[in-house]
Amino acid sequence: MKATVGTDIVDIERIRGSFARWGHKFVTRVLTPRENQYCRSKVNFLQSVAGKIATKEAVYKALYQLGVSGLSWKDIEVLDGPTKAPVAHLSSKALQICPDVEISISISHTETYAIAVAHVERR
Repeated sequence: MKATVGTDIVDIERIRGSFARWGHKFVTRVLTPRENQYCRSKVNFLQSVAGKIATKEAVYKALYQLGVSGLSWKDIEVLDGPTKAPVAHLSSKALQICPDVEISISISHTETYAIAVAHVERR
């Protein structure tokens, strides 16, 4: 069994700039429909988007250390789990590439930054 860790921090102003330039086209490019729906339900929409992006990057970094590459933004979906804690779900494509991984994530944000940590274990 091998375990890896990935982390990422996102400047929410950068996300705000991308959103101002590209609008919802930017959001639909990086988020799944369910993630988009979740973020739209939040008062701090762009903070939620930034948290999702930071989490996806953290998961990518941890998976990359295990030799996994070639995943797209939508191959990782970050949603609330049964206890409302965030859970990272892999797409069917990602599961074919790395079927034997378990992912734990943590997300936090302030008004200016979103940060995420991912712990990935290969079973």
